[in-house]
Amino acid sequence: MLVTQEPVFRRFWYPVAFERALEHEPIHRRLLGEDVVLWRAGGTVNAAPDRCPHREARMSAGWLCDDHIVCPYHGWEFSADGALAKVPQLEDDAPLPSRARLGSYLCQERYGWVWVCLDDEPLGGIPELPEYDAEGWRVVPEYEWMFECSAPALIENNLDPAHVAFVHKGTFGKGVDPRIEVPSLERTAYGLVRRNKIAVAGRPGEDEMTERDTTTEIWAPFMGVFRIGYPDGLVHIMLKACTPEEDGRTRLLQQVIRNDTEADRPAADILAFDDKVEAEDKDVLDTLPVDYPLEPTQQFHTRVDRPTLELRRWLKELTLGQWVPTNEPVG
Repeated sequence: MLVTQEPVFRRFWYPVAFERALEHEPIHRRLLGEDVVLWRAGGTVNAAPDRCPHREARMSAGWLCDDHIVCPYHGWEFSADGALAKVPQLEDDAPLPSRARLGSYLCQERYGWVWVCLDDEPLGGIPELPEYDAEGWRVVPEYEWMFECSAPALIENNLDPAHVAFVHKGTFGKGVDPRIEVPSLERTAYGLVRRNKIAVAGRPGEDEMTERDTTTEIWAPFMGVFRIGYPDGLVHIMLKACTPEEDGRTRLLQQVIRNDTEADRPAADILAFDDKVEAEDKDVLDTLPVDYPLEPTQQFHTRVDRPTLELRRWLKELTLGQWVPTNEPVG
């Protein structure tokens, strides 16, 4: 499966940038093979095709003026709704070509991210995260990583505990027994939920082995919410957005929500640890083929691959229109 060739994927919301990236100037992003420009006007974030309708220069190379986005080639200005607002080569009272619109994509801000949908009729929704900014919880904004693999391959990696003892032997997989229990996996209204327990090496700043009790929510198609509980009561929630830039190229945006404090574990330690973890994954995932196989017979499997096999069945049903998500909570 090549994600850009499946029209259904255009109908979902994807995080494409942290809100902090839009403080001053327009920025460029790529989503499912489309070039997108993002900018903030009047406090609201906007998204549009990253081409000026005049001579197709990239609008993201331009600048902002009085809440207008300005093309760097000839200075044409567009308002937040994509309408042409000014052509500096013309007199102020001269009529403007009404059809010369920039266009627009659906766009919203949530959980510190900018979300974009390329279709006017989105499917599903954005995950519900009651812990985000709630009392007793802190948010640790992390980074963006670029993987040279498909988005489904990246989300599959996060459903697969069998690789931990090998890929992550330099971090939380050090000394871990590769023999694992088969995780449970269920369908939900919005995607999938997996539950499993696994022994892992110490957390950032710790050396002793511990256990992760994880509930993983996959929100269609490539968004993961990982609620990880530890025996001492710490809850570590990872938000992992596997945003497909194009076939074989995926932007991972990640944040963490925890029920401890900065004094318990500095954010810098968490960031440094997770950066090492993603680098370990990247070393392997960047070598995978671009085309993600949906048919089970295209590869070989064992019983511990049950979650990733179900992921493939689910994605196949999604692309064939046999399953349609809704935005409902677990349970």
